[in-house]
Amino acid sequence: MINNSEKMTTINRKYIRQILILFASSVLLTGVLTGFKWISEQDDDKVQIVMFGDSITKGGDWIALLGRGDVKTSGFPGFTTSHLVWLLKENVIDLKPRVCFLEGGINDIGVGIPLDRTKSNYRTLIDGLLEHQIIPVVQSILYQRDNPESKIQVDSMNSYLKAYCQSKGVYYLDINAKLSSSTGLKAQYTIDGTHINQDAYEIWAAEIKNLLDSRLKY
Repeated sequence: MINNSEKMTTINRKYIRQILILFASSVLLTGVLTGFKWISEQDDDKVQIVMFGDSITKGGDWIALLGRGDVKTSGFPGFTTSHLVWLLKENVIDLKPRVCFLEGGINDIGVGIPLDRTKSNYRTLIDGLLEHQIIPVVQSILYQRDNPESKIQVDSMNSYLKAYCQSKGVYYLDINAKLSSSTGLKAQYTIDGTHINQDAYEIWAAEIKNLLDSRLKY
């Protein structure tokens, strides 16, 4: 027979297990709500450049690619520009970097978000950075490989972003010009038709370094 002491031990173990599960869940939820801010590549006090975007930004080892230790990668796979708006303060503004490189939008197109909303989100991102004296650098939404319908929408968005950046005196980097042809992302630069490979990242990084050296002097 199981005595009262054994019963209490079994009950206590169950409660402890439940508490641990609840604790783990709360930590995960906190990470989602804060944009996983605690996952950092270096001391946030030293961050001067933030690479902010979706999985395409996340896929680059930007510290190595740019050859400097003051870079933070804040890339969020699967996120739309609406998500980036929500995460801007915690993952960029609060770090007080000098420059923020923005990339995103292909997920918006993929899930059918109206372009007007994506445009509005970009205005919020750009204006929010300018308000806090952070230099925004908007990078073109990358084409996909052999996806003409997506390309039409990407072209529309990029034309808008280029014009808006000009109106605000903001830097715009056309990465598509280096990685794409008339049909979209070149086969030699993509691993799955959307995400890019190391060769593409190195070309992209060269454009960023050129801007930092020649225009931003940083």
